[in-house]
Amino acid sequence: MRKFIALSAAAAVAATVGFASDADLRAELEALKKEVAALKKQTKGLDSKRLKKQMSQLKAAAFNDNIKWNVDFRTAYDVIGYKDINGNSNWNQIFSNRLWLGMGYAPTNNVVFKGLISYYKAYGQMTNTFGANFNYFDWVVNETPNPNGELRIKEAYWLYFGDSFLGADIPWTASLGRRPATDGLLASYREDQNPKSPLGHIINTEFDGASFKFDLSNVTGVSGMYFKICMGRGMTNASIRYAGITPAFVYAANPSNAAALNGQQLVVAGNGTDYNKVPGYESTDLAGFIFVPYDDGQYSVNTTAFKALNLPGIVLNSQTPNVDTNGDGVPDAIAGSFKQVGDLYGAAISLLAQGVGDGISDMLDETNLFVSFAASKTDPQDGNRMLGSADKKTGTSVYAGANWPCQLIDNARVGVEYNHGSQYWRSFTYAEDTLAGSKLATRGDAFEVWFNKELVGKTLTAQVRYTYMNYKYTGSNGFFADGGTPVEVDSAQGRMMGAIDKAQDIRMYVRYRY
Repeated sequence: MRKFIALSAAAAVAATVGFASDADLRAELEALKKEVAALKKQTKGLDSKRLKKQMSQLKAAAFNDNIKWNVDFRTAYDVIGYKDINGNSNWNQIFSNRLWLGMGYAPTNNVVFKGLISYYKAYGQMTNTFGANFNYFDWVVNETPNPNGELRIKEAYWLYFGDSFLGADIPWTASLGRRPATDGLLASYREDQNPKSPLGHIINTEFDGASFKFDLSNVTGVSGMYFKICMGRGMTNASIRYAGITPAFVYAANPSNAAALNGQQLVVAGNGTDYNKVPGYESTDLAGFIFVPYDDGQYSVNTTAFKALNLPGIVLNSQTPNVDTNGDGVPDAIAGSFKQVGDLYGAAISLLAQGVGDGISDMLDETNLFVSFAASKTDPQDGNRMLGSADKKTGTSVYAGANWPCQLIDNARVGVEYNHGSQYWRSFTYAEDTLAGSKLATRGDAFEVWFNKELVGKTLTAQVRYTYMNYKYTGSNGFFADGGTPVEVDSAQGRMMGAIDKAQDIRMYVRYRY
């Protein structure tokens, strides 16, 4: 800086030598000396090292040391149709907006925070919100278009990365929080996004819990092998704030207003035992594992098994269904209560090929094929019924699909999927994003075809999807008690119930991601 100032001064003197007198030159030199002195005074306090440090701090604040955000906004149009076994049909059209605000922060190389804020709402006010509490059931609250359009937390968890475990060459991770438990492997294809933690065939439900993953590929020499422990809590047995405080009338000796209250006095009863256990309930918990014995990046085998404890459902308070006591020709409604009835075991194995062969054709290189088998088994407790039976019942499901690059339109993919569920099949796929009901929960046959198109790269995309469910038994989307009882649709009882025979969902959406 100082060298530059001196050179500038010399250049100015040289330029004026031929045109100025000695007196003028002296005056200009004196003026230049004063300017140089003033500049020296201004730059005297500057410290280049300090400036560099401040710049580094500014860059860290602007680019590194803050939460990174991303946006996923989808506008969808669904045409939903139902047909019961008696031939009656019901169709509706729904517009909805879904917004996901993702966030992430990594303060160090081995600790990451991840979060996802969700908004999912049908256009305008919904007509009938009676019974809307199930819209806000914790397992599905972010996968259900809600009438009020609240912002809710879909995911919030931290993730720790370890290089070795107990001295062995086993990279591992640990995570706690509201885990990413929806749109897992296989189900992720139809949703056009990266798979999240569970196998989508049998689990697609929000939950709060923990996971611990151990990469076994280094110690076994088997490509991609890992073992993951998963634990979650679907319901906490605790009362709410001020649950024990209720209004009550008691007889008083001589209250000042006894006459007006017929000898009674209004008091507040209860001792305010906040968050105490609720009689008749236990916490609903799930524990299991995911084991991948092989994954070379193209071919993989994925397995899972779990046990869920203290599962709830609607229990009928009467064992005499379809009784017409008033003679109006319509069977009386049977009152029910929501209670816990028992446990459930579940397992699945999925085979996936991400690319067929090696270099046979560009299309086959980009084709995904999968087939999956899953099973569930009820375990009723304390004389209760699960799925309408006091006995243990086993259900099974098969799920297969393929998707490939569209050969007629650039930057597009086509997918076809099929699944079949048996009479007592029960999955944990309540959060599947199909407005007509979970296709993977179907007791019967479900078919689906979808088309995904990039409009402006991955930033703006579109989808057209058709889902068709042909039910053989009722209760596909029920919980675990009498409400999930499988009644044959094409039977006398099914016709009396007006059981849903077929359901359809046609979806079209435009989606922005950045």
